[in-house]
Amino acid sequence: MKQAKWIWAHGEDRADEYVWFYRSFSCTGKPISMEISCDSNYELYVNGRLAGFGQFADYPHAKVYDQIDLSAYCHERENQLAILVWYMGVDSSCYWKGLPGLLYEITEDGAVCAASDRQTLCRIATDYVSGRQKWITGQLGLSYTYDAGGYKGFCPADCHEAVEVSGRPLTLYPRPNEKIVLHPFAPAELVDSQRQIYDMGCESVGYLGVRFRAPWGTKLSISYGEHLVTAEDGAEVVPRFIGSRDFSVDLIGNGEWVDFSNYMRRLGCRYLQVSCEAPVEIDAIGLYPTEYPLTVLPFDAGDPLRQKIYDTCVRTLRLCMFEHYEDCPWREQSLYHLDSRNQMLCGYYAFGEYAFARSSLWLFGQDRSDTGLLHICSPSRGDLYIPFFSLIYILQMEEYARYSGDDSLLRELYPKLREILQVFLDRMEDGLIPNLYGDARYWNFYEWNPTLQGHLRREDEKQYDLVLCGAVSLALQSMARIAQRLERPTESTDYFARAQKLNEQIHRAFFSEEKGLYQTIAGQECYSQVGNAFVILSGAARGEIAERVCRAMTEDVTMTAATLSMRGFVYDALLAVNRERYAPYILSEIDRDYGYMLSQGATSFWETIQGAEAFHNAGSLCHGWSAIPIVYYHRLLR
Repeated sequence: MKQAKWIWAHGEDRADEYVWFYRSFSCTGKPISMEISCDSNYELYVNGRLAGFGQFADYPHAKVYDQIDLSAYCHERENQLAILVWYMGVDSSCYWKGLPGLLYEITEDGAVCAASDRQTLCRIATDYVSGRQKWITGQLGLSYTYDAGGYKGFCPADCHEAVEVSGRPLTLYPRPNEKIVLHPFAPAELVDSQRQIYDMGCESVGYLGVRFRAPWGTKLSISYGEHLVTAEDGAEVVPRFIGSRDFSVDLIGNGEWVDFSNYMRRLGCRYLQVSCEAPVEIDAIGLYPTEYPLTVLPFDAGDPLRQKIYDTCVRTLRLCMFEHYEDCPWREQSLYHLDSRNQMLCGYYAFGEYAFARSSLWLFGQDRSDTGLLHICSPSRGDLYIPFFSLIYILQMEEYARYSGDDSLLRELYPKLREILQVFLDRMEDGLIPNLYGDARYWNFYEWNPTLQGHLRREDEKQYDLVLCGAVSLALQSMARIAQRLERPTESTDYFARAQKLNEQIHRAFFSEEKGLYQTIAGQECYSQVGNAFVILSGAARGEIAERVCRAMTEDVTMTAATLSMRGFVYDALLAVNRERYAPYILSEIDRDYGYMLSQGATSFWETIQGAEAFHNAGSLCHGWSAIPIVYYHRLLR
């Protein structure tokens, strides 16, 4: 941008603030485009029409800009630009708090028509309630309150010149993937007129749209959820409050019919419920569905049940792909390493597309931390880390290069990968990697099972975890292959040698001669499918021992079974030892568990097999990591 300056309505940092910006510009009918970036999100209107929305989820130190073609929205005379910017201003799992600001520039045939500067008019939005800071969840962030009585439209007398603000980045990155696509309004069906409950018919993701009439100053709350629960009076309702979470947005009436839509807070749900302190009329309510533009490759599972499972997996995957991969669209919308690793593998097969995976891997690589590890989510700067997930990032990077053939990201982020791995190597004791104990910032989590889920916000005591040691071995081997791709033979040889030494120590420390299996925690009589899978995948268990371990993983019901998120590691281990024997077992397990979810009415696949009842009734019914059957159908049915 040649002339643009960062601007805001004032020089202060006020969380949860909405600001309107206005500018007129002229053009001659040639192709015209706009570059725009903000903190935190925006809706862009040209001559009253929505022309763009949705800031890429980025970091304050690595801001991303959008390039939007405005040709279809402009005419050969004066045009009116209006931009609504929402500054969140509070950290969440989806957002690293930056400074409020807007940067834009409009060009026609290379010439600047308008740019963000003091000539841009602005005012604090009166149609949104700023500063309320009503949380949905700690991961997802803030909700919104829209006041129809406060809407004034553009009136120059109510505006003032924008303030140029400093301290914002001068170098920006182009959006690393495509903009999401907005589809026409999809109305929900009224299924309970007394309690005003509406059903989208299936798990859906999009932006709220509603036509309503309520008395002036009357607030209505719209709750959204993936299922219904039984209230104290026996009625089925949308679960608005779950623990400290509040799944709702608020609207305030003005006594007239209001057509409302919001394109900055995406909702993931099946059901909507309207509650109001006075009578309210709802003419229509639903979502403007949105999705990332992709081509789904054809796949024939050869069986009706498996075809439905596959298609639902693809649907689940797409419901968790927007600016980046998301764990779930309802509760968190967060980019995790383990979740996205599953999603990337599925996407390579289902879509044959790599740019989206690359964009999320690039985003991970922009993370900054004094620990050397990656934060639990990106972009997030909270003081919480899952060490195991940082190791998964190294695996993801190698897999991306292997599937896509693109080494450019490896070259760019190789120092970052080395830094992450070195954190674990520096902690090596007696040839093994202990858990990252003694620091409440480290959550030694692997999966949702008692011996593998660790302790949140506690300074754990020292222990040796099989999954962590196996993951370090796999990360070393991934780094060795990455070094090979980058023509660093000495480093590659060193990484392979380190992995071999670690594998020898893993066998000595974790193998139980009596049980013939590997302990989940060294010295403790507990055994898990996931831990033993990592031993096989790392190469620490081979030959007859590996065969014995696989038999136990499929026959010993006393072993802790893998949850949906980690099944891929178990399946890979089984197939590595005996594909012919274990392929039917894998397919049968998928038939059983995913068939069960479908039999319960699932239109997308759940976070865990317990469904909505998991995590004290906060289980997600649409979770990207659960699309993993896509990978094994491609590997085993073709």
